[in-house]
Formats: sequence, C-alpha cells, structure tokens
Amino acid sequence: MKEENLSKVKNIPFQEKDYPNTDKEFFTIQNVRGSNMNINRNRALMAAKTVLANQIQFGIGSIAEQELSFEDSNQREAFEQKSRAVSNLSIAKVTLIDSQILKEKEGANYDYWVVYKVLLDDVVKAINESDLGIITNPAQLLTASSTQND
Repeated sequence: MKEENLSKVKNIPFQEKDYPNTDKEFFTIQNVRGSNMNINRNRALMAAKTVLANQIQFGIGSIAEQELSFEDSNQREAFEQKSRAVSNLSIAKVTLIDSQILKEKEGANYDYWVVYKVLLDDVVKAINESDLGIITNPAQLLTASSTQND
C-alpha cells in the first residue's frame, strides 16, 4: 500500500481503462474518505461488493429475459429474489487487487482508493449450480452485464 500527500495528487490513482471487465473477471474501483482506516477499508469493501453484485444481478436478469418467460409478477419477483441471493453469494470471493492511501496535508482524513475483482468462473459456477433455471458462461455474462453501462 502506498501513502501519498493528497495535495500532490492531481489525478485519480486508478483508471477504469486499466481495469476493464473481461470474460475472466469483473473489476470495480472504489474510493472512501475518512479519518479511520479500518472503517475506510470496510466501507470500500462493502461498496465494491455492492457494485459487483449489482453488475452480476443485471447480467443474470438480462440472460433470464432472453431465456425464460414468466407467467406473472409473482414468478418474476421470486426469480429476482433468487438472483439477488446468487449475486450476493457469488461475490463472497472478491479479491483486493491494489490500493492506495492518500493523506491530507493538513488534517486527519485519508483518501483510500482500491481496486477489487471477482472471478467470473466463480460467479458462473454459482449461477449454474443455483435453481435460477439458466445456464451461462463467462463470455455470455460479460456481454449481458456490459449492456448495463451502455
């Protein structure tokens, strides 16, 4: 972990273009500011898990729209609840890739930047072993999830 003075930093330490989502892994860059680094670390991890889970859930939903048909709103709601559970389960293995701590020149705050990833093989395994009724692969999940950002 690298610590720098915030007054010297002109750019964001990590750029999305350096961590593109692939058919192997999804990435997220998070930033938390505060005086307590333990809290900052926990907040950054929770933010990363939330972003990744939402991205995975969107991908699951996109695939389901193409492959499944729902008879009524109850069936759709049950599927959405299951897909949320699978998304949350699949991000249990997020991995910290890089981090940087920036310290204010004057003051007690830290600016904590992190990059997390989740392996799509783990995500796809959780989806395919679930009772969602869909079978997918990493490339299909990447394509389905990337439409969220378009």
